[in-house]
Amino acid sequence: MFRSLLVDNWLRFFFSPCLGALGGLVAWALYSASAGLIESPMLSDASQFMFMGFAIAVACNLLPSIQDGQGFMRTWLSGFKAGVVGGIFGLLVGLLIYLVSDLADMQSFLPRLIACLLVGTLVGLSSRITSLDRYTGLATLGGFLGGLLAILIWAILEMAAGAVTTAYVPLLVPMTLGFGIGATTYSLPSFVSGGNLTVLSGQFRGQAKKIQADDILIGNNKRQLQWVLPKWEGVQDPHARIEVKAEGKGYKHTIRNLCTKNVIVVRDGKKHRIKAKQTMPLQDEDVLVFATGRNYVKVRYNQNTSKD
Repeated sequence: MFRSLLVDNWLRFFFSPCLGALGGLVAWALYSASAGLIESPMLSDASQFMFMGFAIAVACNLLPSIQDGQGFMRTWLSGFKAGVVGGIFGLLVGLLIYLVSDLADMQSFLPRLIACLLVGTLVGLSSRITSLDRYTGLATLGGFLGGLLAILIWAILEMAAGAVTTAYVPLLVPMTLGFGIGATTYSLPSFVSGGNLTVLSGQFRGQAKKIQADDILIGNNKRQLQWVLPKWEGVQDPHARIEVKAEGKGYKHTIRNLCTKNVIVVRDGKKHRIKAKQTMPLQDEDVLVFATGRNYVKVRYNQNTSKD
């Protein structure tokens, strides 16, 4: 449902920055809740950056997973995986800054600037380091710019409000970093515009069939002397149907088992058995396995995507 808001909605450009800022707010809340429980000053300071790295990394990885059409569990698992890496990076940065702060006066502008830029850059990198896609560099740049923006706002507020600003720094810095990282890692949502079925084994190995706007039957043609899978035209013994359903500006592809034998979908090395009359949504690079007599035929499913 949330994914539909990414289509023809000008507010979508604010979702990613706002999620990043929300991650910063969560980081501040976690730090505030744990501040009274941690007695060591070093661990207390380091935990602030650990929570910052964790929460911002989780928040900035939710939207890409939603855009990719991943389910609820996979979306959060992807976010938490990035969050763990972000938390480790943040903890290391926090320990480093604590050690350096003994050598430099953190009340001065230059040490603050270096600290914020360092934190922003590494938190930005960690927020997308698990994906290692073209947005990883943008996330790093976003963290750097977020750190620069944070220190500038910090300086302006300090000149305007003086010592009162100090109380808001733990909230200001993570939210500004999250906003900067989220703004630079936003990507236009992609939609499934079509697909291809490619035979990987059997007599028709290498044969391909395009998936467009109509359903596709996969099965045998009884008029042949030898029943050979797969056939997409003139099918008299259907094994499965690739159902094509319009979804937003694209399509959703689902496989439905039409025979008594199980149809197997191999995804990420794991086999998923689809019983008779059952369905399963398809994902890019799925391998479909059909039984024909004593043999098995493998067909790879690939998606064609387009940007909105």
